[in-house]
Amino acid sequence: MKENKQLIELLEKYQAGTISDEEKAMLESWYNMEAAKPSAPVDDVQESLQRIGNRLPLPKKVNIWPRLVAAAVAILFAVRILFFHTVNPVEKPLVNHIDTIRPGGNHAVLQLASGRQITLNSQQQGIVVKGKQVIYKDGNEVTNTNIGVQYMQLITPKGGQYQITLPDGTQVWLNSATKLKYPDHFEGEYRQVELDGEAYFAVEKGTQPFIVKSRQQTVQVLGTEFNIMAYADESAIQTALVSGAVKVNETLLKPGFEAHFSPEGIQVAPSDLKVVTAWKNGLFYFKDASLQTVMNQLQRWYDIEVTYQSERKGDEFNGQIPRDKPLGRVLEILKLSGINFKMNGRQLIVY
Repeated sequence: MKENKQLIELLEKYQAGTISDEEKAMLESWYNMEAAKPSAPVDDVQESLQRIGNRLPLPKKVNIWPRLVAAAVAILFAVRILFFHTVNPVEKPLVNHIDTIRPGGNHAVLQLASGRQITLNSQQQGIVVKGKQVIYKDGNEVTNTNIGVQYMQLITPKGGQYQITLPDGTQVWLNSATKLKYPDHFEGEYRQVELDGEAYFAVEKGTQPFIVKSRQQTVQVLGTEFNIMAYADESAIQTALVSGAVKVNETLLKPGFEAHFSPEGIQVAPSDLKVVTAWKNGLFYFKDASLQTVMNQLQRWYDIEVTYQSERKGDEFNGQIPRDKPLGRVLEILKLSGINFKMNGRQLIVY
């Protein structure tokens, strides 16, 4: 089978030390998708190993995930992956035009208080707000001529991301489909902004508390780093604290923890910050993620619409994939779990 040959090639490259980062990510995802399934009986695995014989030059230790703690486990899972894809082949290859759907990039719209809109793209890596001036990082500037405190908005579309430095020096990274409303300068008792979507904040310390409002949630800080995911199509607002301290409504959050705000209240739990901040570092990072969680991230980043022909529950996805890959490459990795896709324009149908 094509999938078996590809797996053998990847393992051979890993053993020889010639595997690329992209190939290593594919091998990692292959392992994790199978590792999440119930373990196969040892007798079945051994029987499969005998049938395979010496075709598969397994490495003594495939160190592609922290849970991989022993060479024996690596060998058993590698054999199980090969056996699984022998008896459950992928039905159809992806249609070629999916590869034409490129990943997102630096795209945003800056809306001034006057209503004027300025399109931002990859030629400007970010903007800095200084009073009435909006300065591109390439040196050009736009002047907002209104008097008094005026509110502007930075809007990233699906397939967009952007970075802004606010008047107080606070840095904000906006993920796809996000809107940040902020003043051209801070005055008064608070430094306050409004967020709809997802953003990472590195708040500059100051005497005025920094407040982020997102729907019914209020996050208050003095100087810290944290991530807020407040998309309307998610069941809860997630606030994960990297450093410092924040107060989510009236709940104090410590570094390494995250708060989930929903109509039922606030739940606090330990946070895997690598997963939470992966988007800012150019990665999709899934840890026990549901199919819907995976698809939500893909449709925002690739500006597609995802629909489902049938409902699948219980799937959990683990692994990381670079966000700079075409949609087709990402889907090829996800297809290894037995999920199939077809494309109709920019509509991705999952079945």
